[in-house]
Amino acid sequence: MSGDSVTCPHCRHEIPMTDGEVLQGHVTYWGQERITCLDCPKCEREVFLQEYVRRWWTACRTPQEASAL
Repeated sequence: MSGDSVTCPHCRHEIPMTDGEVLQGHVTYWGQERITCLDCPKCEREVFLQEYVRRWWTACRTPQEASAL
């Protein structure tokens, strides 16, 4: 698992998690506490997903300083 893909637990195929149209209902803004299911595009078996959302912020003195991060 990485930030932009998951691995099918059945066939080990990397499923990209970046296509918002395909993943509508699986990807949320806040990270809903629910399990969703999709079919692996390779082996067509069910893959159950639990979404986690992590955010962080930095504070800077100027917009230029913030954009340099």
